[in-house]
Amino acid sequence: MRQAHLRRWGAVYLLLALFLASWGAQLLSTAWEVSKEAEQHGSTFAWAEVWPVFLSATFENWQSEWLQLILQAVVLLGMKHILFKADAEDMEVVHHDLIEIKRALGLPGEDGGEEHHDV
Repeated sequence: MRQAHLRRWGAVYLLLALFLASWGAQLLSTAWEVSKEAEQHGSTFAWAEVWPVFLSATFENWQSEWLQLILQAVVLLGMKHILFKADAEDMEVVHHDLIEIKRALGLPGEDGGEEHHDV
């Protein structure tokens, strides 16, 4: 059971670990930057100065990522007729094959007039 769970959700755990590691690295980098800046101005390092810079950088990154994601969604939706044209053609071939199989088996709907499609 545990292996099935890891097989199903392993990629999610890996992505979560990578996200947390990169976010932790961003925090350390921000702390180092604030520390260097405090040293240049002759003051002492304080975590209270790190958090606003860290959160600001985090939200700037997330804002640009969300804008990029929305742009990708818009482009994909705009191009779906091009990207998924092959799928529609394949489904048409499958539909014609199904009609031929019905004809060969003598099942109703072989003339195409009385077919019923469940959605």
